[in-house]
Amino acid sequence: MKYDLDKLRSKVKAMAATKTVVKDSEGYYQPFTDNNGNGSAILRFLPQLQDEEFPLVQTYVHAFQGPSGKWFIDLCPTTRTQPCPVCEANSALWNGPDKSVASLRKRKMYYISNVLVVQDPKQPENEGKVFLYKYGAKIMDKLTDAITPPFPDADPIDPFDAEEGANFRLRIVQNGGFPDHDKSSFDAPSPIGDEDVIATVLGQRRSLAAIINPSQFKTYDELKRKFDQIVAVAKTA
Repeated sequence: MKYDLDKLRSKVKAMAATKTVVKDSEGYYQPFTDNNGNGSAILRFLPQLQDEEFPLVQTYVHAFQGPSGKWFIDLCPTTRTQPCPVCEANSALWNGPDKSVASLRKRKMYYISNVLVVQDPKQPENEGKVFLYKYGAKIMDKLTDAITPPFPDADPIDPFDAEEGANFRLRIVQNGGFPDHDKSSFDAPSPIGDEDVIATVLGQRRSLAAIINPSQFKTYDELKRKFDQIVAVAKTA
């Protein structure tokens, strides 16, 4: 399915509004980083499955420790524009003296796409394979600039297109204790390969819609019970 690039531009612009990101490594591509926090790879963002609308999804999650040390890690229902008991509890904290607690408990965001690993110097076993890839605001900015260049002398590209897209040079450097992707960039447009290669690569994609399917989310009451248990301070005798 070939989507409308203008429609994709609107979707990307709307998604890029939130900047806080959380990572979850299970089942997703993780680039190698050395002891200094530096790493590199060449990736290719891929189009969505035939029956899906966009080549990326945006999700929210809560991940924090309660007073007992137990973790609350769950998808936030606001991913599907549903009410969330954690967000509601946080609203009261933001308006009181516990803003730091609210900051720790606030929802965090990431984007997810299918990517082909073109080159992975430290993990060559990943090359030629397709993974789901979670990424944050900085890489989203790179995608946005590719789709809608900020300068008039640059031609827009669809970075998710298998034939007319471009390889993405992922560059990770440590900056202030956090990974920085500023040095990442897109190459000139080129096809992934011939028709057979493209068919093989696209055949490895996974559903993005399944990630935000209602079945993946706890109900409001389930989340509230779990949240209340995690944040409750144990009573002393």
